[in-house]
Amino acid sequence: MIINVAKLAKEAKIKTPDLITRPVGRIVYVKMKEKLSIIGEGETVVLDFENIKVIDSSFIDEFLVKLIIDAESDDFYIKVRNISPVSEINIDSVFVSYSNYKNGRIALVRDELGKNNKYYIGPLTEQESDILGYLKINQHAGVEEISKYCGMESEVLTGILTELSRLRVVRKIGGEFVSV
Repeated sequence: MIINVAKLAKEAKIKTPDLITRPVGRIVYVKMKEKLSIIGEGETVVLDFENIKVIDSSFIDEFLVKLIIDAESDDFYIKVRNISPVSEINIDSVFVSYSNYKNGRIALVRDELGKNNKYYIGPLTEQESDILGYLKINQHAGVEEISKYCGMESEVLTGILTELSRLRVVRKIGGEFVSV
C-alpha cells in the first residue's frame, strides 16, 4: 500500500507543504489509521512524502513514531520515500532521542539513498547499516552469504539480523532475509 502523505493531510484539511505541531500529527495519524484498517498481515506500507518540505519533531512523534509502534503490534512494515533533507535530519534526531530516553530503538527503511548516504533513518550500528545496505542492493540473502560479505560469525550475524527484524527494517522469508 502506498500512501501519499500530502494527500492524506489534505483529506484531513491540513495545509501543506509543512507538517508541523503535535495536533497536526495526531490528526494525520487518525486519518492514517483509517487507511491501515484494510492492510494485510505482514504488508509493507510506503509513506510517500512528495511535496512535503518540512516535518518537525512534534509531528514525527505523533505520526511516525506511533506508526512504527503500531507496525510491531499490528504486523506491518513501513518504508518511506521522498523525504526532504530537513525532514531527514528531524526524523533522525527524534529517533536518536527516542532510543536515548525510551530504552529502545526505532528506524525506518527508505526507498532511496538519503542525504546521510544510507537506505534508512535511525540509530543503527555500523554493522547493522552494512547488512541493511547489502540487503537493499542484493534484495535477499541467507545468513551464510551475508556472513561471507560481513566477515562475521554466523551466531553474531544471526543476533544482528534478529535485531534488524525486531526493528522491522528486514524480514525473513523462507531461509533468507530481505530489506523492507
